[in-house]
Amino acid sequence: MSTIIGAGLKTDSASSAPRRYLAVVGCVGVVMLFLFEFCLSVFSYDGWTFHDYFSQIPSHGNVDWYRDFGGRGVPQIQDQDTFYNNVGGSVATAKNADIVFLGPSFVSYAVDRQTLQASPQLDRLKIYNMAFIGIRGGEFSRRVINRWKIHPRLWVINADDQFVHFFSNDLHVTLGPQKMPIGAAKRTRLAGYLTVMGRNLRWRIEDLVDAFKTGHFSPTGLYRNISNGDVGLDANGGYVARDNKLLLSARDPNCHTTQEVVDYARTFLKEVGGQVVLTLVPHSQACAQQAEELAKALNVDLIAPPFDGLTTIDGGGHLDRAGAEKYTSYLAREIVKTEAFKRAFSERLGTLN
Repeated sequence: MSTIIGAGLKTDSASSAPRRYLAVVGCVGVVMLFLFEFCLSVFSYDGWTFHDYFSQIPSHGNVDWYRDFGGRGVPQIQDQDTFYNNVGGSVATAKNADIVFLGPSFVSYAVDRQTLQASPQLDRLKIYNMAFIGIRGGEFSRRVINRWKIHPRLWVINADDQFVHFFSNDLHVTLGPQKMPIGAAKRTRLAGYLTVMGRNLRWRIEDLVDAFKTGHFSPTGLYRNISNGDVGLDANGGYVARDNKLLLSARDPNCHTTQEVVDYARTFLKEVGGQVVLTLVPHSQACAQQAEELAKALNVDLIAPPFDGLTTIDGGGHLDRAGAEKYTSYLAREIVKTEAFKRAFSERLGTLN
């Protein structure tokens, strides 16, 4: 009896040895990775402070911003993992917002923060821009919202239909010429965090290799603000240029919504809750007719500013800073007039006026 028990114990001990070895190797590997990331951050002139999450690449030492879009050879983006897998403080900030914007990169380029902050009533509200560069459909946004229970009082949603409608179950990202499934939506939180670390590691190495070749350090990419979701577009010379061309519509205005879009939108709005205002950021392929039909079917307000006088960074796609200022001024004036805004902030209107 004792012999059998002893043999069993001996077998268990032997089988656990490889597991202990792998655990030790794994822990050592993680520690080495963290040390490597730390050293790279020092050599990259970021200092040693990691305010939002470990491996974050801040903008010129400012930890309120993280590098979101990068890759000197292959373009990649971070915010899909940042939001879907809740890496850092972006999700927490979005959950604390009064108003959240949704849409693709058109919204990132069109919403001017300074104009919002200078607008009566809006200047006292917390407004978060949760637009996603490269993602046209709203299914990814819906999953992020439901996963982390983001429930502002008011949603401002760009009802655009270029390539795919925002109100669709499309779950792809388009960066440059490539359209691919959104990998972040399939990753666990741990895998998402490690993916973020891996991207930052790759970007830092690319920066250091470039610095070795050129003789000076020059960070690249676009950065995103943790506290309000804005993308730092000032680094783009075309965005701040004052001689950009006027935006012209190249779309047949006889374009309509579909029952499929309406049905998905109804489900979307029911799930996310709160009040809703639809908008349509002008671009060369924007269709106001379908947005108007959709807003009527959903019985929600639509703010669709005219194209007149708006300037564009890329000949018809995204607005430049001057165009963003005009768009946001129009939006700010109109949004406070909507019934959705009044319902959302009725108990606070006395202090907001």
